[in-house]
Amino acid sequence: MRRILSKPGFISSQMGGTQLRQMCQMASVKLDPLKLSPLAQACMMGHSLDAVKEVLSRADAPDIKGTETPFQLGYVSLAVLGVNRHKCFPPCNPENLAIVEYLVQSGAPLDVPDIFGHTALHHACTPPDIKLQFAKSLLQHGANVNAQNRYGEVPLFFALQGGDAKLTDLLMEHGANMDIQDANGDSPRKMYVVFGAEVTATIRKWERRQAGEVAAPCEARKRCESCGTEQSGLRQCARCHTVRYCSVECQRAHWPTHRPDCRAFSPSTTVTLKPQFYDNTAAYSTADFVRERFGLSRGTKSAERAGTQVPSSGNRRMIVKIQVPVSSTTGLLIYNRQRDFSCITHRNTGAEAYDTVAQIVRSKGVGGTNGHKAYFAAELRGRDELVVKVSEVLAEQPF
Repeated sequence: MRRILSKPGFISSQMGGTQLRQMCQMASVKLDPLKLSPLAQACMMGHSLDAVKEVLSRADAPDIKGTETPFQLGYVSLAVLGVNRHKCFPPCNPENLAIVEYLVQSGAPLDVPDIFGHTALHHACTPPDIKLQFAKSLLQHGANVNAQNRYGEVPLFFALQGGDAKLTDLLMEHGANMDIQDANGDSPRKMYVVFGAEVTATIRKWERRQAGEVAAPCEARKRCESCGTEQSGLRQCARCHTVRYCSVECQRAHWPTHRPDCRAFSPSTTVTLKPQFYDNTAAYSTADFVRERFGLSRGTKSAERAGTQVPSSGNRRMIVKIQVPVSSTTGLLIYNRQRDFSCITHRNTGAEAYDTVAQIVRSKGVGGTNGHKAYFAAELRGRDELVVKVSEVLAEQPF
């Protein structure tokens, strides 16, 4: 471990980064809080904010800017890391968050790196036990959102790896830089697509904002287009199916604004695909495979979900995700958020419609290791007819 850590600069996988991660994980589980100083114990165990205050009030109190353990952990990091211990060693109502706030207000530095370069914010963002409230508190107090560890990773990498859209949104709100490369040459912008639809939708929203672009259709599926109310069960515009309202009054009030952009389902705005359904197929999530490789499995078994699903009812309106595979022989994979509709469409069922959709998805969708994908408003008109509105590509959705 010391040999690898002694290398200057950031440590890539070829320089021993993978081995170092494994040694770090093995060594960290052996950390015994009972062997720490009274202050470190109080911070990590989190049982009492008063205990932290009492230790710091002593004449022989340790330097709050110092570190402890061979890992050189700062006291704020110890308080953040201690949260995971409560899962194995209850009680209780731990006060770790209050302790973090008190330490920072008392002068404890936020961005003290341990020997692996992890700051308290890195620890708060580490999956699978991401601590959103801790990350929010640290950022509000001025933590460096773009701090790099010894592998060159910024905290945003961790949020993406964990597939945490809320944490990703929080970090982006506080200025996370998506172009900072790690020691392997990877950046959040380069990698986010492989970590799943939830974080992809969040990142694409921020990319549009930073580019000064208007919000894409259906970017906020649970927000009224007129008054901004956020709730479920909103009514969609019956004509274009891409905007939603909380009431008839809001829809009427917003009509003068929406009217120029409201494009109805028509032969000029749609194509018709023929769904095909197969037995004994399965759908696999690339994001789940990637997380398993990182040792971050969330316990989901996407392979057990049916690859195609025959609709249980007749006509319906919905948002669908269309994936264009790398292989031209596989066909388009199409499904909705609930996965109660899922089908495959091959080119031999309608070459012109297939090619139109495939070209739009490749040019306007997002790309990943298993092909490109994009989202559209669609109408299912019976088992053999799916009308897809291709005149506008919707914002990336969290599925």
